[in-house]
Amino acid sequence: MDLRPLLIGLVVMPLLSGCGDTPPERMKAGDELYEYYCRSCHENKGLGPYLEQLPAGPDAPAIYEIVLMIKHGYDLGHKGMPSFPQLSDEQADAVSDFIHSRRPRAPQAN
Repeated sequence: MDLRPLLIGLVVMPLLSGCGDTPPERMKAGDELYEYYCRSCHENKGLGPYLEQLPAGPDAPAIYEIVLMIKHGYDLGHKGMPSFPQLSDEQADAVSDFIHSRRPRAPQAN
């Protein structure tokens, strides 16, 4: 019996975690949740690891809009975002607050 496929599966499966699983109970901070669920995809899709490419200032998404995107996703074809219903409202709020705190600010008018 060839056990290589089973062993490969046991090694690879933990590497694929994050996208659809329930977060570990200890994860409550926005930065931890963002690193676990979001960063690599945003980095790979060209938005920057911390969404540096999204608009700042009045065109920036509001905190509640970020929460809605996290909880329900959105579809923009190949640039869409999956939903993360496994996150509690508090966890989605924490991620949204973290994202909002990392966002560049629009220059202030003099």
